[in-house]
Amino acid sequence: MYYELQPLRIQAGWKIQYNRFTEYDIEIHGLNDLLELNEDLLQLYNEKANLIIDLGWYPSHSIDGLVKNYKWDCPLEQITSKSKREIIACIEKWTCYDFFVKYSNR
Repeated sequence: MYYELQPLRIQAGWKIQYNRFTEYDIEIHGLNDLLELNEDLLQLYNEKANLIIDLGWYPSHSIDGLVKNYKWDCPLEQITSKSKREIIACIEKWTCYDFFVKYSNR
């Protein structure tokens, strides 16, 4: 089955490095399309703030996996969840200037 990219409300200033984050939701669509779940789902970069948001499913293609959003060596914020709604809410919150400005002067 083909899934559209997941709509997200992202404020200006973020560049999409890659986007394979689709509307597939394991809770709604079941286990038939586990290939949608991979380690490289979405990466956003804000040059001015020098911040990266990295979204992936670990381990890839596994029902036991989890979505993780982190910077590899020392995350400033992190979420681990199977809830698509929760992941979307965090991405939209983290890309909001009022939220990430606290990390701009690090």
